[in-house]
Amino acid sequence: MIRRRNLFAAIGSSLSVLFLAGSVSITSPQSSAIAAPGGVVGIDVANMDLNAKPGDDFFQYANGTWLKKTPIPNEYDKWGVLNIINDKNLTLLKNILEKASNDQSAKGTDKKIGDFYYSGMNTDKIEKDDLAPLSDEIKRIESIKSLEELRTETARLHGDGVGAFFNFSSGQDFKDSTKVIGQAFQGGLGLPDRDYYTNTDDHSKKLRDQYVEHLGKMLVLMGYEQTDADAHAKKIMEIETALAEGSMKNTDLRDPDKIYHKMTVKELDELTPNFSWSKYFEEVGHPKLGDVNVGQPEFFKTFDKKLAEVSLDDWKVYLKWHLINKSAPYLSSRFVDQDFNFYGKTLTGKKENLPRWKRVVNASDKAMGEAVGQAYVDVTFTPEAKKRALSLVEEIKGVLRDDLSKLDWMSEATRKNAIAKLDKLGLKIGYPDKWRDYSKLEIGRDSYLANVFAAENFEFQRQLDKIGKPVDRHEWLMTPQTVNAYYWAEQNEIVFPAGILQPPIFDPKADDATNLGAMGMIIGHELTHGFDDQGSKFDGDGNLKDWWSPDDAKRFKERVALIEKQYETYKVIDDVRFKGKLVAGEAAADLGGLTIAYKTLEKILGDKPREKDANGFTPEQRFFISFAQAWATNIRPEKERLMANTDPHPTPRYRVIGTLANMEAFEKTFTEGDKTMMLPSADRCQLW
Repeated sequence: MIRRRNLFAAIGSSLSVLFLAGSVSITSPQSSAIAAPGGVVGIDVANMDLNAKPGDDFFQYANGTWLKKTPIPNEYDKWGVLNIINDKNLTLLKNILEKASNDQSAKGTDKKIGDFYYSGMNTDKIEKDDLAPLSDEIKRIESIKSLEELRTETARLHGDGVGAFFNFSSGQDFKDSTKVIGQAFQGGLGLPDRDYYTNTDDHSKKLRDQYVEHLGKMLVLMGYEQTDADAHAKKIMEIETALAEGSMKNTDLRDPDKIYHKMTVKELDELTPNFSWSKYFEEVGHPKLGDVNVGQPEFFKTFDKKLAEVSLDDWKVYLKWHLINKSAPYLSSRFVDQDFNFYGKTLTGKKENLPRWKRVVNASDKAMGEAVGQAYVDVTFTPEAKKRALSLVEEIKGVLRDDLSKLDWMSEATRKNAIAKLDKLGLKIGYPDKWRDYSKLEIGRDSYLANVFAAENFEFQRQLDKIGKPVDRHEWLMTPQTVNAYYWAEQNEIVFPAGILQPPIFDPKADDATNLGAMGMIIGHELTHGFDDQGSKFDGDGNLKDWWSPDDAKRFKERVALIEKQYETYKVIDDVRFKGKLVAGEAAADLGGLTIAYKTLEKILGDKPREKDANGFTPEQRFFISFAQAWATNIRPEKERLMANTDPHPTPRYRVIGTLANMEAFEKTFTEGDKTMMLPSADRCQLW
């Protein structure tokens, strides 16, 4: 459910993840992997549509049979390679959590993860309690008599992970990567993005009507009469629309310069006369907070203006809505079902909710991911896998370094800075060297929602406790079991959790062509993020600093503009096209990643004969097929629309087609077809 995914880190810092809106896998249940030379498992020919022409639609050519034979399970909005890996991981985590839950002698974090899981699976207790776990909080909201008390309650709700009004956390100072400061960012919406409130097309209007209907139904479940609930729902929509209109567009959120406005507490108080930040910081437990980065000052001016205009009674209902919106998945079935009807069915097209055990595993992972992760890596991530992955990263990094030294569009001064940044790049593989300490987190077996709030509060305070302290360079932003990867510009590091380092994305026993096509592209993707529209603005130490010459920056932007233009021509669904400025960074990283991975393969192969496998594919052909099969995904139309509107990543089909359309190496490798998917030479982007 998109609106509950915490995007603050991805927006408040320059964090580039491989899959922002979920993870994806490749082999179908009827897998028929073929052997590469030497008997090593390689690509899966049974997934392919050999009747398709590779030059016309390579996504169909590489995945056509898989796409046809692999329906999307009812509980998912898309189903592909990484989803299947993630689903396997969920089963492993379930076994870990069930064992901890049933172990009467468990202590420490083992007991906590077991108790958390038990409380989430105790449906009899959850159904009996119904709305009771929220009764005290609802009473506190109803007792608000002033804007000061509204602020106090907002601070309390923020501690519980309720996203009312705005988001507040911590992050590295963009211009001093050794320091952690406060971070205040826009928020307070129930729909996925500000454009959902402002778009004027018929689909958006209909969705807003459905959202208001959902608001009314949730308020009725909370005890309101239908007439009152309908009136309150319209008022909530008015409030959120005003906040949305004052919010920054997601295309602008990608620009670090536009979301960096460091202010003192005094300046913050002057920015919002109706909201005392100094008092808010006291109420969240950090009265001596220093400078704060205010990501979107215009949003906070809008927020402050609405504080004076909207009645306290309306604000109370707004807070109740955001409280129930956060809490619904952890309450009785009547709340869970209505919540899913809108955020699952209407927004993303899911037919059914996830089985309860999967939902509780996901919640446990979010609450204490590193505690669960310790047991996970013991049974999944071998020293052999880590060694091979490390070798692959170093090989690709070396090729990128060599590439940087030869780029004809980059001047010597910028080239020197780029290589220096690459040489300072950090690398984390598998799992943390130091595990997170959960000793201050209190978990019981009685209330699922109380445990969720306790975990949210633990994380909220953990983040705020960082402010004013040295940056922890050992911290991970993803758990080891996460099927994903990221580049973090403020720390200038790439991170590959154990979750993604498994077949078919990465197989220590597979040949180089197969691994480089799938995992090598991912490694290259994260490496080149250091030089994309976001990463290029940070230097090797992680500081927001202009280290490009004006001419180089101009040439870089001109090349990226080709990608923006390219993706705006792709029709995702109906009349919806990609936002070029939104997807350009990730699309450029896809192209850069595959380009560098291909050059790595060519370096490894050298002058060796290009030995074909049993099905007649050369190493270069296996490379491109492996890349495309890694993105084999069926996706519901509602989800495609949502991704096109909000996700900086193109949909899987266009991650394949859009990337290959720029590559001469692909065009030379697969000659069959009319090449209708290829861009004209003059329109192709070549960064690396």
